[in-house]
Amino acid sequence: MSTKDFKRSFTKPLLKKLDTEARKSVSRQQGQLLILADTNELKKVVQVSTGTTPSKTDLALALSEAQKHARKLQAAFASGKGTKRRYNAVVSKLPEIRLPYTLNVDMFIVSSFSRSISVIKDTMIDSLLKSGALKDSDRASVSKNLHKGHGSKGNAVSQVQIAASVASLDTATKKLLLHNLTGSFVKGDLGNFAAFREIRRLVTKGHNIVTKKGKLNANYVSVIAFQTSSDNIEDSKEEKAVKAVFRKFIGNLTEDMLDMEGSPSLKSKTAALVTDKFKGKKNVKVKAKSVKMNTRTKAEGKGAKAGKKIALSAKVAPKRRRKVKDSGIINPIQMIALLNKQLPETVRKNMQSPELVNRTGRFAESVRVTDVIKTPKGFPSVGYTYQANPYQIFEDGRGSAPWANGERDPRSLIDGSIREIAAKLAIGRFYTRRV
Repeated sequence: MSTKDFKRSFTKPLLKKLDTEARKSVSRQQGQLLILADTNELKKVVQVSTGTTPSKTDLALALSEAQKHARKLQAAFASGKGTKRRYNAVVSKLPEIRLPYTLNVDMFIVSSFSRSISVIKDTMIDSLLKSGALKDSDRASVSKNLHKGHGSKGNAVSQVQIAASVASLDTATKKLLLHNLTGSFVKGDLGNFAAFREIRRLVTKGHNIVTKKGKLNANYVSVIAFQTSSDNIEDSKEEKAVKAVFRKFIGNLTEDMLDMEGSPSLKSKTAALVTDKFKGKKNVKVKAKSVKMNTRTKAEGKGAKAGKKIALSAKVAPKRRRKVKDSGIINPIQMIALLNKQLPETVRKNMQSPELVNRTGRFAESVRVTDVIKTPKGFPSVGYTYQANPYQIFEDGRGSAPWANGERDPRSLIDGSIREIAAKLAIGRFYTRRV
C-alpha cells in the first residue's frame, strides 16, 4: 500500500476524529459530579479581581449557600422522571471513582453544568454581595475569573477526543499503537513521561470514557470543580500539549510501523482500497478476504467475456524477516539490578488517581523484577511480581468490582514504571509480564 493510501485509510480518519467537537457533549451530559469542598479558588478569584480578601466567615457562608443550593438541585435530579435512573447509576459508580469527598456534603450529583452549575456560581457571588465582601461593580469581574474545569478532577475535552479517535480500533491495532508509542517515548519524541502516560491511559482505558463510535459512554461521569481562570488556562495548555503530542505521533506513523499481522481493522481497510472501486459494477462479484493482502484478478477461461464474474482476493509477497538486534542492555542480571534499583521509588511516584494511590508504601516496596528472558524474536521479556495480598483484587480478570474497575490494574502501573526507567537506561523494545 502506498504512503498516500495509508494516510487516507488510517491516519486521516484518526486525526479527523481527534478534531471532532466534544465540548458540547461533555458539558451537556446529564448527571455530573460537582465538588464544593472549600473556598480556596473563590478566595483567589476575589483577590485577583478586587485586590481585597474576603473574611473566612464570608467565604464559609458563600460555600454553605452554594452547598445548600446544590442539595436542592441534586434532590430534583434524583426524583426527576427522566433523570432518576441516571442519578442511581452515578451513585453506583462512586465506589469506583473513589473521590475523597462525601455525597450530599461536599459532592453533589447535578444536571449538566451548562444548566445547573452556572447558577451555583451565581449563588456564591450573591452571598458575597449580600455580606458586603463584594461590590456590585465587582460582580462581572469575579464571575469572569471563576471558571468551571474538568482537568484536575476529571477528563478534559481534549482527553475525550483522544479516546474517541482510537475507540473503533480493534485490540490488536491498539497494541501496535502502544508499542510504537513506547518506541517514540524511548527515542524522546513524546517529551516528558506525563504525556506518554496520559496518551497510553487513553488508548488503553478509553473504552471507559467513550463507545466504539466515539460517543460518551453511558457509564461515564464528569467531575467538575471551580478554579481560577489562570489555573484553567494552565490546565488547558497542558491538555492541548498532550493532544499536540498525540497528533504528531499519529501523523508520523507509517505502514511499516504498524505491522499488518494480527490487525483485522487495518487489513480490512487496506483490502477496501482494492475492492471498493469494483463494487457496484454490473456483472462483477467482489470477494475480499481481510487475512491476505495481495491483489489478484482471475477470470474463467481464456479471454473472459463481459458478463463473467471476477473474483478479487488479496495476496502479497511475504516480507523478509529483518534481523532483530538485541535491545539495549544484553546482560539480564545487570538489567534486573538496574530496574530494581529505581522501581519502588518510580512506582511510588506514579501512584496517582485514577490508578492506585500511594498510602502506606507497601505496594511500591513489594514490586520487583524477578527475571529477564528472551522472546523467540530476540526481545527481552521482563518478569515482575508484587504483593498479591491484598493488591491483586485490583487486577482486571482476577479482582472484582468495585476494586477492579479498569483503571487501577497494578500491571498497568508497573508496566509504565518499568518503561519509564528503561527509557532512561536506553533499553529498546521489550515486553513485561507478571509472574
